[in-house]
Amino acid sequence: MGSVQGEAEDSGDGRAATAVRVHWSWNLLLAAAAAMVVTSLVLDPTSGETDVVRGQLTILRGALLVFAAGTVGVWMLRRVLSEDLEGAFARWRAAPADLHGRDLMDEPGSPLVTKLCWAGAIGWLLAVFVGLAMSADWLHDLTFENGPLETLTVIAYIAAAGLAIAGFRQSSGEGRVPGLRRWILLIAAAGAFLIAAEETDWGQVYLRYETPESFEAANIQQDLSLHNLASPEFVPGTRWANWTLRGLGFGLGGIVPVLIFTVPWFRRWMWSWQVPIPPFVSACLLFVSAFIPEAAEAYLRNNVGSEIREVTIAVGVVLWMWTAYRAGPETRAESA
Repeated sequence: MGSVQGEAEDSGDGRAATAVRVHWSWNLLLAAAAAMVVTSLVLDPTSGETDVVRGQLTILRGALLVFAAGTVGVWMLRRVLSEDLEGAFARWRAAPADLHGRDLMDEPGSPLVTKLCWAGAIGWLLAVFVGLAMSADWLHDLTFENGPLETLTVIAYIAAAGLAIAGFRQSSGEGRVPGLRRWILLIAAAGAFLIAAEETDWGQVYLRYETPESFEAANIQQDLSLHNLASPEFVPGTRWANWTLRGLGFGLGGIVPVLIFTVPWFRRWMWSWQVPIPPFVSACLLFVSAFIPEAAEAYLRNNVGSEIREVTIAVGVVLWMWTAYRAGPETRAESA
């Protein structure tokens, strides 16, 4: 496969950086960005048969332009990304033969802190399932819109985003080993911030500004949030975001740990790509969250189960990002 040889650059400490190969296929990102821009221009929101569809098409146009800008941004980072991808492939070739699942999973703190985390997680889950079974009033009182649990969810995701950014900076410092850890943490930070912003309707909860017309038409709650957008007519149900969270919890907390401990190539892949693995206590919270019932028949509101699930996942994500930050990146001295 053809590639272009990058020029060697001075690294700032007197050493010449290794030349980076930038494959021609990076330019396909520009083609993809152009296709998204053209598609957004071709879309005609006024062609929608209902206000909901017209609103959805308007939002889709904006989303395509945002994704196009992000794609161009990735293309502009192609040289440093190529270096980190080469580092990931080098790790794959050098992966130890005796790599075990336990080697990939760190604890969130000292043995005492880890035990306290387990005690808190188990206590919370027991209280939740017993409370839901008894239709406890305290769960109803904590889960109203923009109430204590939703506020805690926002705080938790902001904390997780901050920890992920701190981990990104760790992996971008002097002496770092080329690899994908920092980009994975940057994506995690963006995802955590996105969820926190979604929970506050992008600040609308506190700033009380008007909802844009397109969102008001296509949003189930007439607010500025993506997770409350009405599903397309061919998709049954309206609570698609809840099922997405359930899938993430089941996958990250259940499927991923099982694969790590049972499939050698998957374990090697996760190690090579430097994916921070949720600690056991996080995996427990994420996995069990998928089985928290909606409990719509037991309460006057239909969001009790979903709010509990969201805060449970948020706490699991905070512990995950804290563990990744504590573990820190591999340095050149350690890899030598």
